[in-house]
Amino acid sequence: MRLTRLLPARLRRRLRAAANARAATAPLPASRELLHVIATRHGIGVFDEQWFAYRQLLLEHVTLASLDAQTHRDFVWLIAIDREMPPVARQRLEALAAERPWIHLAETELKRDFVPDLVAWTREEARARGKGWALTTRLDDDDALHRGLVGRLHEAAAAYLGEGRAAPAILAPTLGCNWVPSEAAGHRAYHHSPSIGLSLLEPADRAATVYRRNHSTLAQTLVPGGVSVRHLDGETPSWLYAHTGLSDQQRDGSERMSKVADHQHAVTFDADALAEFGITPEGLRLLRRTPEPEPHETLHLLNRRGLDVEQEIHDLREAMSRGGDGDAALRGKIAKLHAERRRMHEHLIRLAASDPGHQPENRASMATRAVASPQSPAACIRISAIG
Repeated sequence: MRLTRLLPARLRRRLRAAANARAATAPLPASRELLHVIATRHGIGVFDEQWFAYRQLLLEHVTLASLDAQTHRDFVWLIAIDREMPPVARQRLEALAAERPWIHLAETELKRDFVPDLVAWTREEARARGKGWALTTRLDDDDALHRGLVGRLHEAAAAYLGEGRAAPAILAPTLGCNWVPSEAAGHRAYHHSPSIGLSLLEPADRAATVYRRNHSTLAQTLVPGGVSVRHLDGETPSWLYAHTGLSDQQRDGSERMSKVADHQHAVTFDADALAEFGITPEGLRLLRRTPEPEPHETLHLLNRRGLDVEQEIHDLREAMSRGGDGDAALRGKIAKLHAERRRMHEHLIRLAASDPGHQPENRASMATRAVASPQSPAACIRISAIG
């Protein structure tokens, strides 16, 4: 039995009328050229240089390496950073971006500002470039994309638009690998809506971006409204999902890393396998020989407490916007909360003084030396404060 027969005739007429109205008010954009934005959050709300030393080792030799290796380069990599990012970490990041005009550094105030800031920037950038569609892609700052994935995403987007579609579409590369970078070990994995590489194609002037919902529930949320879903299948893994102790998903007693490295189907990834994701032999050696820093406590709990402070800041910002920005008392409260937020996330990493093999300066300096030395930022770096 067709679903429409279960609906009253009056309701069916209303649904048809609503669909026709949407079609009339939402024509296809004039241009089918698309702006592709790969968006990454990098240490928003983190103020520990030791955390950044190791995280930027992953960022450079895993994430950036995978984008450098892409066979199709028509994209912008937007890296969202805290406006109060520690200076040394900021310099390292600017040095990496100096010779890559496709990197855009975007300052933000709070984690919760990332999505609205990304939405505003994507719409404005698409308008400025005359692009009718926006394709946004998720990528964390320790994960990697297969070197051919951007090309596959563009092919899938072109095929979808070639069908004359007006509704948005989710593009989901379903096959990838879980791995532990420090051991170069992991296994193949499947996810219907992965956190890495998941993309959303939308009319640019109404783009809400792939980050509008949690990756696991994006399709369930949007499909009832007419959004299409296209799975990018095949036998080639599209992504590498890193499991590290610095993840804010890591809880006390969690065995996420050992479950991956010791999985019954786990293998050691050799240089040829990792080259498919742009990871070089030298990058692999650095990852293998650099000790992973140990946080004082699970970063999951710190992250939750930090979000509570952010909520207080947000509420005070809302109060200021309603009463005018001239309220000195509210500004003072916000400044104090920002100071508390910084204090909470300024000394995340434990200094292993009791371990003679990993003295504090050894553990920190190994990661620091592995990251490219800061250089004077070139003029091609674009840094904005959005939102």
